[in-house]
Amino acid sequence: MKEHIKTLVELLTKPDLDGLLQHYLTSNESENVTQLAFMFQQGQKQLSHYEFLQELTTKFIERKALPIAVIGKICTSDTLSFFTPALQLAENFIKKDEQQRNVLHYLFMGKKQLPPFNYLRSMMLFESNETLRSALCERDKNSFTPLETYLANNQNFTALLDHELTALLALIEIENKQQVIAEENYDAVIQYVSKLCHQQEQIVTDDLQRILLIATYYKKPVEQVLNDL
Repeated sequence: MKEHIKTLVELLTKPDLDGLLQHYLTSNESENVTQLAFMFQQGQKQLSHYEFLQELTTKFIERKALPIAVIGKICTSDTLSFFTPALQLAENFIKKDEQQRNVLHYLFMGKKQLPPFNYLRSMMLFESNETLRSALCERDKNSFTPLETYLANNQNFTALLDHELTALLALIEIENKQQVIAEENYDAVIQYVSKLCHQQEQIVTDDLQRILLIATYYKKPVEQVLNDL
C-alpha cells in the first residue's frame, strides 16, 4: 500500500475530517486519482460507510478540481451513483479529458455493460441540472456525442429492457431539441458497428435493436441501415 493511501486510511479510522481534507489538498493529482478510487472501493465494500465516504469524496472534489484522469473511470452505474454529487458541482458533467470526452461518453461507450439511461433520464427530468443536458450534446475528438458513442462503440448488443429503451429514446429527443444531429457521422457509426458485428460474429437483421436505434437517431429507414452494414 502506498504511503499516501496509508495516511488516508489512518485519518479515516479516527476520523480526522480536517486532516483528511488537508491530506487530499496537499497530494498531487496522480495521488488524488488513487485516493478517490480507494474511497469508491471502500464504499462498495463497506455499505454502512458509503454515505460518509461519498460525502467526503464530494468535499474533496469541491475544494480541489475533479482530476481529469477520473473522468474516464466513471464508466459504470456504481461509479456514477457514487460520484453523482461531485459531478453536479462546478459543471463537472461537461468537464472533458484529452480525448474531449466527458463522463457520459464513457458511461455510454461501455465495454460489456449497458449504460444507465433511465438513471440519467430521471436526473434530467426531475432535477434542475442543465449541465447534464449540456453534457449530452458535447462532442469528442471523433465529433461523436455520448449517444453516438453508444451507437458506435458499445460492445453489448443485448436488447435494452423496456424502461431503459424508453429512457434512451427520451435522451435522443432531449438532444434533438438542443442541437441538430450531425448526419455526417452516420457513415462512421456504420463502420464502427460493422466492425463490432464482424468481431462478435453478430448476425445483422432488423431484430438487432442497435439497428433500430441507429435508424431512429439519424432518421434513416431501417432498410437503409441494414444495407449499409
